[in-house]
Amino acid sequence: MNSITNIDKSWYHLFAWQGFSYEVPSEWNLAEYNIRDSVSCVRLQDDFGLRLEFEWVYVRRPVKALIIHRRYDKIASVMNRAGAVADNIEELPAGWSACLYSMSDGKRLLTAFRLMPDSNFFCLLKIHFESASKREAERIIRKITSTFTLYEQGLVPWAFYDISFHLHSDFKLVATSLLAGRKLLVFTWRGRRLYLFFFSLADILLQKPSMEKYCADYLNGFKAVSGVRFSAGENGTIVARPRPWRFWGNVEPIIRGCLRYQAWCRLIPDKNQIFLGVLNYRRHADLATLAASFDSLLKPDFD
Repeated sequence: MNSITNIDKSWYHLFAWQGFSYEVPSEWNLAEYNIRDSVSCVRLQDDFGLRLEFEWVYVRRPVKALIIHRRYDKIASVMNRAGAVADNIEELPAGWSACLYSMSDGKRLLTAFRLMPDSNFFCLLKIHFESASKREAERIIRKITSTFTLYEQGLVPWAFYDISFHLHSDFKLVATSLLAGRKLLVFTWRGRRLYLFFFSLADILLQKPSMEKYCADYLNGFKAVSGVRFSAGENGTIVARPRPWRFWGNVEPIIRGCLRYQAWCRLIPDKNQIFLGVLNYRRHADLATLAASFDSLLKPDFD
């Protein structure tokens, strides 16, 4: 079996999302994220279609192997009825099992799952190949499984498209908007809400207004945030002034008990991006608690 250590690193890039990371072929990028029946799923695709489906779940008690094998066997049953030839992938990292199904038309499906003793994290993945050799399929699953890392405490990485940062594991992702030129991630922490925006083509956006002015104007038109007026500050600061009479138009922050906002922005020259963060919090003591939750890129001035 050929080793993956000699493969050009440019062939792969890091994908990190919600507490885990692994490396995938460089042309595979995030296409969709959703949660259904407590099971989370990300789908990665390239220019030709769906490539990777990765499902995961955190449970209160260690996952029972029998339950996992039953679910895995359902996939095997479907592929067997379709006439696929099955080959188990051997010598994977501890806890991983994988099988490659090859169809007569040249298409292949590789399925794998990770089941570790005493672990509350379980994942199941499916990799789709329109036309690939068995060696290529094995190479990719070995790359994914050998680089897979689980982060459960402290700062955890996020990496997708041309976006990368670290955020404390206490923040839980609740919504995304992944549009061309503008990416939004929404997190919660004990009722507090954090909005992270990444705008592409910063050089074009900043031809007229300053970065602070552009971000303040954008937030004033952002309907998810109400009861506050934003204005441009200096050196990446954005001033948030409450408008109490407007809060009643959106009861959601009131229910959460979070009526204060802090906003800040950063220019990321090497990626030609503007980063904009908005924290909706409860009391001033929150800021001291949250100060260590951001990496150097995202860190606001909490003074």
